[in-house]
Amino acid sequence: MTKARLIQIKPEQKQAKLSTAQKRFNSLIKNIDRHKKLLAEWQEVLTRTSQDAMTKLQPLNQALAECQVEMVSLLDRHFTTQKFTRPQREKIAQLICELCDELITLQHRDDMKSLYNKYSEDDFDTQEQESDALAADILKNMMGDAFGIELDDDDMDFDPSDPMATAQRLGEKVRQQQEQEADRRAKRKKTAKQLAKEAREQEEAAHVSKSVQAVYRQLVAALHPDRELDPVERERKTELMQKVTVAYGNQDLLQLLELQLGVEQIDQSKLNGVAETRLKHYNKVLQNQVMELREEIMTLEMQVGSMLELSPFSRITPKHVGSMLKEDIQRHKDMISDLKDDLQRFQDVKQLKRWLKDYQIPEPEFDSFFDMTPFDFK
Repeated sequence: MTKARLIQIKPEQKQAKLSTAQKRFNSLIKNIDRHKKLLAEWQEVLTRTSQDAMTKLQPLNQALAECQVEMVSLLDRHFTTQKFTRPQREKIAQLICELCDELITLQHRDDMKSLYNKYSEDDFDTQEQESDALAADILKNMMGDAFGIELDDDDMDFDPSDPMATAQRLGEKVRQQQEQEADRRAKRKKTAKQLAKEAREQEEAAHVSKSVQAVYRQLVAALHPDRELDPVERERKTELMQKVTVAYGNQDLLQLLELQLGVEQIDQSKLNGVAETRLKHYNKVLQNQVMELREEIMTLEMQVGSMLELSPFSRITPKHVGSMLKEDIQRHKDMISDLKDDLQRFQDVKQLKRWLKDYQIPEPEFDSFFDMTPFDFK
C-alpha cells in the first residue's frame, strides 16, 4: 500500500521563506498526523487490552478471589478453634480485615462484610461512609481552590471506586458553571469595546466556518454521484462523497484537503498559493482538531489504565501496555500460587504460628480513591 503523502506548504523558490501562517499550517498538519497515528494505536490497544482482560485477567481475578475467600475462612476457623497469643490474634484479625476489604472493594463480595465487622473495631459500611465523606471534602476544597468551583451535596454523590466517572462528572460541572458564568456576563450591560470585540469574534468564526464550507462545496460539486452516468465511476464517487460528508461533519479539514488532493481538485501550487487570510482560518480549524484528538487520546488512555488498575494520574504509552498487562497477569499468577502454598501450609496451625512470628502489621495508610491499588497478600 502506498503511503499517504503528508500535506505541506512548500516555498515556490529555493530561497523563498514561508510566512508565519504557512509555517503554522505545516506544524499543525504534522501535529494532527502524529495525533491520528497515536489515536489509532490507542484504539488498537484498547481493543486488545479489553479482550485480554476478559479472557486472561478476569479468570485470574476470580481464581485469586476464591483463594482469598478460602484463606479468610481458614484464618477465621483457626482463630475460633485454636489458642493464640494476643499479638498473634491481632495479626490474624488484621489479615482477615485486609483480605475482606479487598474482596468487598475490588470483587464486590458484600458477603464478606460480616467477617470484616467481626474482626474490625469499626463497621465496614460506616467506615466507608466516613472515608467517602473525607474524600468528598478533599475534592470539594481542591475544586474550590484550583478552579473556583463550588460543589453542593448533590455533586458529592459519586463513587470513589470509579475515579474516571468522577472526573467526567466534575468536568461536566466545571463546564456548567463556566456556561452559567458566561450567561451572567452576557446579561450584564457591555461596553462599546466589549461589543466590538464580540462582533469581531463572531465575524471571525463565520469566516472560519465559511472557509471549511468552501472546501466541502468544491468537493460536492466534483463528486456528486447523481451527475455521473458511468456505474463504476458513480460507485467510486458515492464512496468518496461518504468520506466527504463524514469529514465535514467532524470539521476534519485535513481529511477534506487530502480528498481534494486525491481527486486532483488542488495541487501543490494551489496549496502554496492559499491566501494568508484563508490560511489563518484553516489554522484555527486545525488547532481545534488537535485539541479534540488530544481529548480522545486522553479518554482512551484512561480507559486502558482503568483496566490495568492504575492510578488515574499514571502516564502510559501504547507500546508499554502489552508488557504491563503481561506483568499484571504474571503477578496474579504468582499471588495465586503463593496463596495456594500458604493455604496448604496453614492447615497446620503450628506452621501458621511460625509464619505469624515474623509477620509485621503494616503501618496504616490513607486509602484515597485518587490512588487505589489492590492489597498484595504474601
